[in-house]
Amino acid sequence: MVALTERQQTAQRLTRELQAFGATVTNVLPLADGQHLRFWVSDYKKNELLQQLKDAGYDEPVFLGMSPQMCTATYSMGLVNNFELPIAADRQEIPQQDRVIPKDDVGKRVRDIEVAKTLEAIYGKRR
Repeated sequence: MVALTERQQTAQRLTRELQAFGATVTNVLPLADGQHLRFWVSDYKKNELLQQLKDAGYDEPVFLGMSPQMCTATYSMGLVNNFELPIAADRQEIPQQDRVIPKDDVGKRVRDIEVAKTLEAIYGKRR
Protein backbone atom coordinates (compact mmCIF):
# COMPACT_ATOMS: atom_id res chain seq x y z
CA MET A 1 0.00 0.00 0.00
CA VAL A 2 1.30 3.42 -0.98
CA ALA A 3 1.57 6.09 1.70
CA LEU A 4 -1.09 8.77 1.38
CA THR A 5 -0.10 12.34 0.69
CA GLU A 6 -1.09 15.13 3.05
CA ARG A 7 -3.84 16.20 0.63
CA GLN A 8 -5.29 12.68 0.48
CA GLN A 9 -5.22 12.41 4.28
CA THR A 10 -7.05 15.74 4.50
CA ALA A 11 -9.67 14.45 2.04
CA GLN A 12 -10.23 11.28 4.07
CA ARG A 13 -10.50 13.20 7.35
CA LEU A 14 -12.88 15.68 5.74
CA THR A 15 -14.96 12.82 4.34
CA ARG A 16 -15.46 11.41 7.84
CA GLU A 17 -16.43 14.86 9.14
CA LEU A 18 -18.90 15.44 6.29
CA GLN A 19 -20.49 12.04 6.86
CA ALA A 20 -20.90 12.88 10.55
CA PHE A 21 -22.98 15.93 9.53
CA GLY A 22 -25.17 13.93 7.14
CA ALA A 23 -23.42 14.56 3.81
CA THR A 24 -22.52 11.87 1.30
CA VAL A 25 -19.15 12.09 -0.47
CA THR A 26 -19.33 10.97 -4.10
CA ASN A 27 -15.59 10.82 -4.85
CA VAL A 28 -13.49 7.70 -4.87
CA LEU A 29 -10.84 7.90 -2.17
CA PRO A 30 -7.89 8.39 -2.09
CA LEU A 31 -8.53 11.64 -3.90
CA ALA A 32 -6.70 11.91 -7.23
CA ASP A 33 -4.42 14.85 -8.01
CA GLY A 34 -6.27 17.83 -9.42
CA GLN A 35 -9.66 16.48 -8.31
CA HIS A 36 -11.91 18.33 -5.85
CA LEU A 37 -13.94 16.65 -3.11
CA ARG A 38 -17.56 16.33 -4.23
CA PHE A 39 -20.46 15.69 -1.90
CA TRP A 40 -24.19 16.13 -1.58
CA VAL A 41 -26.31 17.05 1.41
CA SER A 42 -30.03 17.42 1.96
CA ASP A 43 -31.53 20.87 1.95
CA TYR A 44 -32.41 20.53 5.64
CA LYS A 45 -28.81 19.94 6.76
CA LYS A 46 -27.11 22.25 4.25
CA ASN A 47 -26.85 25.42 6.37
CA GLU A 48 -25.47 23.60 9.41
CA LEU A 49 -22.90 21.77 7.30
CA LEU A 50 -21.75 24.92 5.50
CA GLN A 51 -21.40 26.73 8.82
CA GLN A 52 -19.33 23.87 10.25
CA LEU A 53 -17.01 23.98 7.23
CA LYS A 54 -16.65 27.74 7.59
CA ASP A 55 -15.90 27.42 11.32
CA ALA A 56 -13.27 24.76 10.60
CA GLY A 57 -11.47 27.18 8.24
CA TYR A 58 -12.21 25.52 4.91
CA ASP A 59 -12.92 27.50 1.76
CA GLU A 60 -16.49 28.03 0.73
CA PRO A 61 -17.70 24.96 -1.21
CA VAL A 62 -18.75 25.58 -4.81
CA PHE A 63 -22.47 24.94 -5.36
CA LEU A 64 -22.90 22.63 -8.36
CA GLY A 65 -26.69 22.44 -8.39
CA MET A 66 -29.56 20.36 -7.10
CA SER A 67 -30.50 16.85 -8.13
CA PRO A 68 -33.08 14.26 -7.05
CA GLN A 69 -31.73 11.64 -4.68
CA MET A 70 -33.29 8.70 -2.85
CA CYS A 71 -33.31 9.11 0.94
CA THR A 72 -32.24 5.86 2.60
CA ALA A 73 -33.83 6.82 5.93
CA THR A 74 -37.36 7.51 4.65
CA TYR A 75 -37.22 5.70 1.27
CA SER A 76 -38.54 8.78 -0.47
CA MET A 77 -37.23 10.93 -3.27
CA GLY A 78 -35.98 14.43 -2.47
CA LEU A 79 -33.75 17.17 -3.80
CA VAL A 80 -30.20 17.40 -2.54
CA ASN A 81 -27.56 20.10 -2.92
CA ASN A 82 -24.37 19.11 -4.75
CA PHE A 83 -21.13 20.80 -3.73
CA GLU A 84 -17.48 20.67 -4.65
CA LEU A 85 -14.82 21.55 -2.07
CA PRO A 86 -11.37 22.45 -3.43
CA ILE A 87 -8.51 21.04 -1.37
CA ALA A 88 -5.13 22.68 -1.77
CA ALA A 89 -2.54 20.69 -3.69
CA ASP A 90 0.52 19.31 -1.93
CA ARG A 91 3.43 21.70 -1.86
CA GLN A 92 6.49 20.44 -3.60
CA GLU A 93 9.78 21.19 -1.92
CA ILE A 94 12.28 22.88 -4.22
CA PRO A 95 15.87 22.57 -3.08
CA GLN A 96 17.70 25.84 -2.70
CA GLN A 97 20.56 26.27 -5.12
CA ASP A 98 23.00 29.04 -5.70
CA ARG A 99 22.15 29.97 -9.22
CA VAL A 100 24.88 32.13 -10.62
CA ILE A 101 24.76 32.94 -14.28
CA PRO A 102 28.29 32.86 -15.66
CA LYS A 103 29.50 35.74 -17.79
CA ASP A 104 28.79 35.16 -21.42
CA ASP A 105 32.01 36.37 -23.01
CA VAL A 106 31.30 34.58 -26.28
CA GLY A 107 27.99 36.35 -26.78
CA LYS A 108 29.57 39.68 -25.95
CA ARG A 109 32.39 39.17 -28.44
CA VAL A 110 29.91 38.30 -31.18
CA ARG A 111 27.87 41.40 -30.43
CA ASP A 112 30.98 43.58 -30.41
CA ILE A 113 31.99 42.26 -33.83
CA GLU A 114 28.48 42.84 -35.20
CA VAL A 115 28.39 46.37 -33.77
CA ALA A 116 31.84 47.09 -35.25
CA LYS A 117 30.74 45.85 -38.69
CA THR A 118 27.56 47.93 -38.52
CA LEU A 119 29.48 51.07 -37.55
CA GLU A 120 32.00 50.38 -40.34
CA ALA A 121 29.16 50.04 -42.86
CA ILE A 122 27.63 53.33 -41.72
CA TYR A 123 30.67 55.53 -41.13
CA GLY A 124 33.37 53.77 -43.10
CA LYS A 125 36.66 52.35 -41.90
CA ARG A 126 38.39 53.97 -38.97
CA ARG A 127 41.96 55.03 -39.29
